Amino acid sequence: MAQKSGGGFKKIMLTIILLALLAIIFVLAGGGDLLRSAGKKMEGAGKQAEEIKQKVEEKASSVGKSVEKGIDSIKPGEKK
Repeated sequence: MAQKSGGGFKKIMLTIILLALLAIIFVLAGGGDLLRSAGKKMEGAGKQAEEIKQKVEEKASSVGKSVEKGIDSIKPGEKK
């Protein structure tokens, strides 16, 4: 029987070299601009999410207050 001598290692090294070449080609082909525009889009989405979060928190606090008032009106004798 013949033994494998470094076949797995060779595949791993070739894969790493291929990925490095792909990364270099991506950068040279204008990948930086693509990443920059994607970052701006994500930043805009983050700001939008923060605004929505604030609105939800405001509505939740007003609903909580109205629920407390409703509970107090139902059970007026148990106020502290």
